[in-house]
Amino acid sequence: MPSSSVLETIRDNSLFGLQEAVRAIQSREALEQSGQAYVVAATCHRRLAFCALLADAKPDRFAAHLCHSAHARLHFRRLVSGDHGAESRFLGATQEFSFIDALAAGQPDLATAIAQLAARGHDPAFEYEDDFLLHHFLHQLLLTVRGAGTADLPALLTRWEVVLEGGSDTYLDACRALLHRDARFFDEALQSTAYARMLHFQKLSRDSGPNDELKKTEGALFMNGLAMLRLAELQGMDTQREYPTLPSLARVPTGRPAPPPTAWMSPSPWMSE
Repeated sequence: MPSSSVLETIRDNSLFGLQEAVRAIQSREALEQSGQAYVVAATCHRRLAFCALLADAKPDRFAAHLCHSAHARLHFRRLVSGDHGAESRFLGATQEFSFIDALAAGQPDLATAIAQLAARGHDPAFEYEDDFLLHHFLHQLLLTVRGAGTADLPALLTRWEVVLEGGSDTYLDACRALLHRDARFFDEALQSTAYARMLHFQKLSRDSGPNDELKKTEGALFMNGLAMLRLAELQGMDTQREYPTLPSLARVPTGRPAPPPTAWMSPSPWMSE
């Protein structure tokens, strides 16, 4: 199936999923009570962001949908910090993809707000510890850079090394480079990670469903890489303008006005996409 056809299907499905999630939220259905409706809403906006960039080459819409994803997550997190219940599987640090989205959209304040509410402990029932440490480190690094946290970042990397049991991880290399503001080492680690991801997606079996969709979205655009580039940028590190699966078109400038915080729930902007 041509890439454009896959992305059009993703767009249609995401619009429908978004409408259903908002309906469940407004009706306070079981999906809202568990928190799943908010996760679905954020996920659909992220997928619409992929379509806006990869199918339409419209970075403004790309950034807007990423902001919608972040605002949906932040709204949910603030509810949970109050008295709203939620299933544990929706609360792990590895579930904070909207934090990544906020950074990629050039909204460090929004990303900071999410990081402040993110889980700070590993939940072995739903995530691997090395995956947790990647996300937790990025959260804490941003908080430190923004003067909103004082985590022991070297200790997090040391624990990551222990978890790997002598193995290697280019993500760890990139995070170590971010901590030490080593632009050359970061450049090498980011490129290695991008190439490893490309190989992973190339090895996925061909189908007309989930694997094909993953290849055309997550495989085509390295979202964690965009977030890491933002963290490098916030620390004054030099980076290349483009890397594999990190096109310059996706490098949204920091400081653009974000959409209103409640816009992620309004149906009219979706249908105009």
